[in-house]
Amino acid sequence: MRRLAAACASLLVFAACGGDDEGKDVRSVSVKPNSTLRVTAKEYSFNPGAVEVSGAGPLTIELRNAGSLAHNLKLTRDGKEIGGTPTFGAGETRSGRVNLEHGRYEMVCTVGDHADLGMRGSLQVR
Repeated sequence: MRRLAAACASLLVFAACGGDDEGKDVRSVSVKPNSTLRVTAKEYSFNPGAVEVSGAGPLTIELRNAGSLAHNLKLTRDGKEIGGTPTFGAGETRSGRVNLEHGRYEMVCTVGDHADLGMRGSLQVR
């Protein structure tokens, strides 16, 4: 009887873990150049917050605003903005295309004080 109860409990745990990653925090991802990086924005974070790109080249950034305020995602390098998405309202999705060189970039939301409140991330091109 104990084995049956343990088996049933295991099945419940696995069932609860199934499904898509829609609401889960994905802390980091790896993508290839010439692909689309999908990021979700909400108050005050990006998901994923760390990105590794496996080579230089163009990258499309698709930002889904799951928050209640307007957001954007801009890439900066050495304090200089190199591109990103426009600023847009809650419930919308917008894209921007950037051409990346090898090195480190910062992802920031430039709306108001959102970056200061934690809306930052990192992007590394290897």
